[in-house]
Amino acid sequence: MPFFKVEDTRDLRVGTFVKLEGSWFSHPFPTNTFQIKSSDDLTTIQALKNVVILQDPERSASFDVEDIPDENRQPLDHEAGADRKEDMEAISDESACDLPEDDEPLIKESSLSTILNRRQDYHEFQNHLRKIEGAYQKTLGQGNELFRQVSDRRLSGRKTADAMITSIVTAIQHPKTAMSLIDVVGSNGITWGLSEHALNVCTLSLLIGRQLGLEVEELHELGRGALFHDVGYRALPMNVRFSAVGMKIQSDPELGQRHPEVGRQLMASFPDTSPAVLEMIGRHHERLDGSGFPHGMKADGISLSTKIVMVADYYDELCNAPDPQTSLTPHAALSRLFRHVVMKRESSRFCPKVVQALVQAIGVYPPGSLVELTDGFLGVVALINIHQPTRPTVLLYAPWTCRNDGMLVNLAQEPELEIKQALHVKDIPLPALAYLSPRRMAMFVHATEPTTMAFNSRTRQVFKPTLKR
Repeated sequence: MPFFKVEDTRDLRVGTFVKLEGSWFSHPFPTNTFQIKSSDDLTTIQALKNVVILQDPERSASFDVEDIPDENRQPLDHEAGADRKEDMEAISDESACDLPEDDEPLIKESSLSTILNRRQDYHEFQNHLRKIEGAYQKTLGQGNELFRQVSDRRLSGRKTADAMITSIVTAIQHPKTAMSLIDVVGSNGITWGLSEHALNVCTLSLLIGRQLGLEVEELHELGRGALFHDVGYRALPMNVRFSAVGMKIQSDPELGQRHPEVGRQLMASFPDTSPAVLEMIGRHHERLDGSGFPHGMKADGISLSTKIVMVADYYDELCNAPDPQTSLTPHAALSRLFRHVVMKRESSRFCPKVVQALVQAIGVYPPGSLVELTDGFLGVVALINIHQPTRPTVLLYAPWTCRNDGMLVNLAQEPELEIKQALHVKDIPLPALAYLSPRRMAMFVHATEPTTMAFNSRTRQVFKPTLKR
C-alpha cells in the first residue's frame, strides 16, 4: 500500500509507520522510514521542521507497539531490508557529508531527544561564535595597528595596547567569562601571525597571573610585557617563504636571537615603560636552568612575571608551530610542559608553580583538545568556562554530520558524561579530523551570553533507544 501525506501531525500515533522526506540531516532518526515506537519518537516527529511526513496505514497496523517496552523495541526485520536502499540513496545526495562504512556504528547509545538538544545547542553556539570571531578579528586588527604605531615610536601605540589589556583583564574577572577556540586559518597578512601569537601569549599570561592571585595593576604590567614580548622581531629583517603548508615568516637564526634585546631597547624609548615590562621583553627566552638566551640567566635572576610569559610563549609555540604538521594539540602541549616540570623538578627550564597555574587556569583539556567522551563520541573542546575549566563544552563529531551541521555538549550541564581520554591527531579517523581540527588556533577570552551559558540545560528525556549496533 502506498504512503499518504500526513496533513496534521496531531493525527500521528505510537505505532504509525512513517516516511520522512527531506534532508538526511533534518531529523535525528537513523532511517527515513520506520515505525513510531514511543511517545518520545512521536514528540520528536511533531517538532520537525522542513520535513514532509508520510504514513503507511497497512504497515502501521502490523503489530501493537504499546505491548512492547520502550527499551526492548527494535526495527522489524522486513523494515530493515526495505529501508536500507532508501537510506543509502538519501545519504548519497548529501555529498558534503562524511559517510560511515556499512558496518560502522553511528554511536553506541543515545537519547534522540538528547541529540536534538545537542544539535540545537550547536546552532546557537555557531551564532554566538560568529560574534566572538568578529570581536577577535577586531581585536587582532587593533593589535596589528598598535604594533605599527609602536614600531614608529608613536605614543598612540601604547595607549591602544593599554586599552586592549584593560579589556582582557576586565573580562577574566567576570564570573561568566569563557575562552573560545577560534580558527584563524587564512592569514590576514604577513605580520598578522605575530599579532595572533602576541594576543595568545598576552591572554594566557593574564589567565596565569589571575590564577596566581596577582593584583590588578600587576596584571596590567604583566599584560604589557606579554603583549610586547616579541616586538623586537618587527625591527629585524624577515624572510617570507611559501610552501605546501602555507606562508612562513622566518628571521635569520642568528639575528632572531637578538629580538629580545632589540624589543627591550625599542620599548625603553617610551618614557613610561616600567623596568618590569622591559625585563619580560628582554628575558622571556631565558630558562631557569640557564639554557636560554640571550644571557643564559638562571632562576634567581628572573622575576615571576617573566616566568609567566616564558611558559605562555612556549605553550603557544607548541600549539602553533610554523609547520602545522609539527604542532601539538593543546592537551598534548600542556602534558609535555607538565611532564617536563615533574620529571626535571629542580633542573626544570620552567617554573613548576607557573605551569601548574596554567593547567588550573585553562583546564586539563584546553580549547582545541581532541577528546573521546564516555558515550563514545569524538570531539574537540570548543569552549571553557575559566571559572569551571574541568567541565568544558565539546563540539562533537558523528559519522552522519556534515560541516554545516553538528552537535554540542556542555559537560558542566551533563554531570553523568565525562571526557574518557584525550586523543592525538593520529588517533582520529580522517573524516573526523577534517571536521574537528582547526588548522591554526587562537583562544579568545570573552564574557558569555546568557543563552550560551544555558547550553544543555533543558530537561533530558530518560528514553534511550539504541540507534544502531
